[in-house]
Amino acid sequence: MTAPTSRTDKGTRGFDIDLHVTFTRPLPEAQARAALLALPGFTVDLYRPHPNPTGQTPTQTPEEVPGVPSARLTGPLSDPDAVRAGLAALLGGDARYVEVGLRGFLRSAQGQTEWMPWRRNVVLPRADVARVTFEESIRFVLE
Repeated sequence: MTAPTSRTDKGTRGFDIDLHVTFTRPLPEAQARAALLALPGFTVDLYRPHPNPTGQTPTQTPEEVPGVPSARLTGPLSDPDAVRAGLAALLGGDARYVEVGLRGFLRSAQGQTEWMPWRRNVVLPRADVARVTFEESIRFVLE
């Protein structure tokens, strides 16, 4: 799994997997990364609550902030069957639900990425991972 950094290919456009995983409960970072090993080869961004969301006196130290509630994975689609197998593994384990699709992007010469909106959403039961197709601009929600 790659480090949690954004891609920097500048001046490109195309389609990448855009995958959001929401865990059943906030996980410690190591456990969240271990769960995401089911989907290797993607850039991983772990989402966690801000320790001081209101800008007032912090009520929690960084060590006390709850774990990782969700994550985003992005990258090129190389093997659809491997992604489906990884989705099934996540949904059989720590994931509450997963949103996945092949999403269009435009990366400026300065390196900023703009993601195109989804054209359609398809909601499936979590056991129907085999019905996920990687059609451009269609997001599948498995819950």
